Amino acid sequence: MRFPSKLPPKDVIVRATDVCYSVNGHQILHDVSLDVHRGEVVVLLGPSGAGKTTFLRTINMLNPYDDGTIFVDGHLMGYKKTRSGAYTPDSGRHLAEQRRNIGFVFQHFNLWPHMTALENVWHTPVRILKQPKAQAVEEAKQLLARVGLADRMDAHPNGLSGGQQQRVAIARALAMHPSLMLFDEPTSALDPEMTLEVLAVMKQLARSGDTTMMIVTHEIEFAREVADRIVVMADGRLLEQGTPEEVLDHPKEQRTREFLAKVL
Repeated sequence: MRFPSKLPPKDVIVRATDVCYSVNGHQILHDVSLDVHRGEVVVLLGPSGAGKTTFLRTINMLNPYDDGTIFVDGHLMGYKKTRSGAYTPDSGRHLAEQRRNIGFVFQHFNLWPHMTALENVWHTPVRILKQPKAQAVEEAKQLLARVGLADRMDAHPNGLSGGQQQRVAIARALAMHPSLMLFDEPTSALDPEMTLEVLAVMKQLARSGDTTMMIVTHEIEFAREVADRIVVMADGRLLEQGTPEEVLDHPKEQRTREFLAKVL
């Protein structure tokens, strides 16, 4: 594996270069390269099996990549630099520290069932970031209010709707003050009404301009509304990218046109 001689520019939050990933000899990602800039909202579209979720998980090292490099906010994911200047694989405490800077919202909410919504949000900043509890609780209240749950802070997950649970999950991720938010089809497990609730919160985040976001979704009109850039993937490769108008209204690639004809 060849490592770059210099770090990405400071305004590049994610730099993926020639990333490859395989499972049991089956290659899922093929030389995927992408830059994501600070404050940018990038939406990943494409047919099922395109590699979108795999790529997202690879950025967070939930799927360790086989080849290529991934930098997040100046840190080479999965590797640490030795005193000699060489890079060596790393999977311990250092990787956990790298992941703290990345918020990940999954399809399923993964809330702690024995904790209230408020406890779910403030617990990790206190345990991991060592924030004073009073400060973490106050920030958690502000975040839950931001996602429209000021009146549900004391509810446990089993007393919340799916849309409300997903909004708690978003607040929990934001509580860690990440430089990057990853969303893996966050509405796929929700009914239409709850989907609208979650998309409204994500639109609010996107419009704030202070959150760098990568979103895997099948919600095409949502992508048109919030994305600064749309990236289309198929068969583990990046097909094309551009503004929503360029990709959705004037796609260049035949595979993109075929995909859009099925979902629009």
